[in-house]
Amino acid sequence: MNIINSKSLLQYNTFKVDVIAELFTTIKSENDLIELLQNKRVVKKNKFILGGGSNILLTKNIEGLVIHNQIKGIHVVKEDEKSVEVAIGAGEIWDNLVSWSTKNKYYGIENLSLIPGSVGAAPIQNIGAYGCELKDTFLKLEAINLDTLEKVVFNKFDCKFGYRDSIFKNKLKNKFIITKVYLQLGKKKKLNLNYERLQEKIDPNHMNSEDVRNIIIDIRKEKLPDPKNLGNAGSFFKNPIINQNDLNRLRKEYPKIPCFISKQIKLPAAWLIEQLNWKGYKAQTCGVYDQHSLIIINHNNATGEEIMNLAKKIKNNVYQKFNILLEEEVLII
Repeated sequence: MNIINSKSLLQYNTFKVDVIAELFTTIKSENDLIELLQNKRVVKKNKFILGGGSNILLTKNIEGLVIHNQIKGIHVVKEDEKSVEVAIGAGEIWDNLVSWSTKNKYYGIENLSLIPGSVGAAPIQNIGAYGCELKDTFLKLEAINLDTLEKVVFNKFDCKFGYRDSIFKNKLKNKFIITKVYLQLGKKKKLNLNYERLQEKIDPNHMNSEDVRNIIIDIRKEKLPDPKNLGNAGSFFKNPIINQNDLNRLRKEYPKIPCFISKQIKLPAAWLIEQLNWKGYKAQTCGVYDQHSLIIINHNNATGEEIMNLAKKIKNNVYQKFNILLEEEVLII
């Protein structure tokens, strides 16, 4: 097991923030992980799990051991005429899985195309986009307890999925490392066109999951910067959930305020931020993307602290103006 001292994490997070890990190693199998966790050098060290680094903001050096999860593999476990059960290594790149799925003409995750990050991070965040969430196709996951080394299976109920949320962001935060995720994908054509813009672009009678994927990719590229070219972690804030009284209050001043109403009332955080003229804001090292106000960007070697301070300014401004408290979607370390 190769454990590296003082490793820069610049290339391991999409915000492109340069911090140092006290210790760093890569695992490629469960056996690697067990061997690592039994290593006397790291037994008492704090453990930090790193996948694609696409939904985190690193504001300081990491004390302890950073474990870069690179457990790979996509395998069909079983199938029938309607669906297929797939087991995926947590270190697989999420979008590679979506590509594999659509090329095989499976259905269920095509709307989640081009979301950066690893498969293991997907259930932690309950990733979602364009009317779909990870939990819609999720069956179970396998994870190793970092203290006891016990393998535990979590089903959908166990994971306590919420809006960009799960038990792994709360009660079990930093307690487990996910090694494998199981999804159930459809073999029969079924497109999710709940998102209005998809309805405009997709003909359900003549398009399959791969066609939907290509359209989603085009839409995302129109408004989201590529982390390879411009440091970012996607949407920085969640869309706030409000009650009817709050909506009525806001509509008095903003009659055309957009909202999404289903079981809950969600306001687009991007709209709130745009009303305060943050879209396109540019400080010396970081700013707000000019095509999407939810995207905070690192355009000139920003530190994590500089990005965090900009996010705080935006958050405070929204609260002062609208009496709505934005919640970060990005995990701040």
